[in-house]
Amino acid sequence: MKPQHLCETEKELTRRTAALIIQAAWQAASKQGHCTIALAGGNSPRPLYRIISGGLPPDLFTRLNLPLPAAVPHGEATVSLPWRQCIFFWGDERCVPPDDARSNYRMADEELFCGKSPEELTLFRMHGESSPPEAGAEAYEAELRQLFINEKKGSDSSYPVFDLILLGLGPDGHTASLFPDNPAALAETEQWVQAVKAPDMEPKVMRLTLSLPVLNHAETVVFYSPGKEKAALAASIERGERPDLPAGMVKALKGRVVWLYPHP
Repeated sequence: MKPQHLCETEKELTRRTAALIIQAAWQAASKQGHCTIALAGGNSPRPLYRIISGGLPPDLFTRLNLPLPAAVPHGEATVSLPWRQCIFFWGDERCVPPDDARSNYRMADEELFCGKSPEELTLFRMHGESSPPEAGAEAYEAELRQLFINEKKGSDSSYPVFDLILLGLGPDGHTASLFPDNPAALAETEQWVQAVKAPDMEPKVMRLTLSLPVLNHAETVVFYSPGKEKAALAASIERGERPDLPAGMVKALKGRVVWLYPHP
């Protein structure tokens, strides 16, 4: 498989990823009036979310061969997301309160949603503070089932179809909160959302995560993997050489998977 997006610098990587996400969101919103986005957590997406929040110059999309639909307002200095048409979800969450420094929701609120009014945003966060965590997983799945009940995309109605899911890559090959040492979670096909134990890594708290079939039914999956130390792993997964790892199991059955990482 030929790599789709290799970047020489972290800045180039982050700006290219931001442009791709903005373009995909506008395309979905132009087609159907809204865009469903599941966000990645952790600290790696912080600079990415800052750039998306502030927007990018229109000519960058042209240089990157990422054409924008006609619905994008012309004459603006920057292009960002179609905020009022985006519906934000989370791919995973730490089982902590939303104001905890470890919360994926808090990170997105600080970096991506900074300066946005409540009227501009439609958010459905995972309630990591739920006790037990399984109750939080069940509640989020019930919410997803209600929200996606009228979605008609594709022929398989067993799972929600997100327009865009942003994922990261852990050094052990995990993505979202699907870890290689948890085969039961990776094999789950009934639950859309699971409560899982994290391996011996920080933060040492339970997690909520979308299940693998949900990731695989997305229209677009974007893997954003900054850091030279993971570039070789990202390249091997993209080439299909690590189907044993959670990130290597993400296939986007009817959509596309785009990998963005530094040149190894």
